[in-house]
Amino acid sequence: MPITTSLTDELATAWLTGRARIRNYHLTTQGNIHAALRTPESAEAGEDLWEYVVTNASDDVLQVVAGEILKNPTRQLIIAADLPEETQAAGVTARAYAEKTKLRPIGVDELVMVTDMSEQDVEEPIVPEQFTAEVVRNDDWYLVAFRTTEESEAGPDKLAARGRVAVVEGTYAVFDQIWTSPDFRRQGLGSLTMRYLSSLALESDVEQGLLIAGVEGQALYSYLGWTAIGDVVVLGHPDVDPKDQWATQTFEP
Repeated sequence: MPITTSLTDELATAWLTGRARIRNYHLTTQGNIHAALRTPESAEAGEDLWEYVVTNASDDVLQVVAGEILKNPTRQLIIAADLPEETQAAGVTARAYAEKTKLRPIGVDELVMVTDMSEQDVEEPIVPEQFTAEVVRNDDWYLVAFRTTEESEAGPDKLAARGRVAVVEGTYAVFDQIWTSPDFRRQGLGSLTMRYLSSLALESDVEQGLLIAGVEGQALYSYLGWTAIGDVVVLGHPDVDPKDQWATQTFEP
């Protein structure tokens, strides 16, 4: 299968399917609007934690979804769109969508990125002696976590990094929740996590990798051979503090 280099609804659906599987979200689709029911952070009954996802949506579709969010403050909107022909300054795309929808930006300047999985290493990477890899295998998705050993100056059994990958339709590898502890950054753990997850996904002969990259991770993914094909903006209710909303890449252990 040729590697997709443009942002299509099929690609977005594959990403959403893998992400929903990893995060245990309920995913539904109506026309070109996807909706995922998120797992509530608290045990409060009646929480309405839906997020809508649209790809290259028309203004009419954006207005329909924005109307639902204005009526339901805990919901949020994720917009994925083709990259502009000319590079935009930071935050410009988010502000444009905010003006169109009257919603508040939550996540800005994120990117849809893809890679040819045939160019990734099928072998598990060598793990430095100060860390140990813990792998959890689930139905069509994997988790890898790196903890410190006695050889680490930080002491043993500290969670240093973690990531997840889902296999979708035997073709796509969807990477999600890639995280490195602030105490262990700039030690190559981000690269190690991605390479380890790639080796797990390639057990299923996947062809294309997908992820949403936050600003801090974009340089790493580009270094590892990933290519940006779309912008991602997350919007929420204008009266809800962004700190109280979910963002696409937020993850703490």
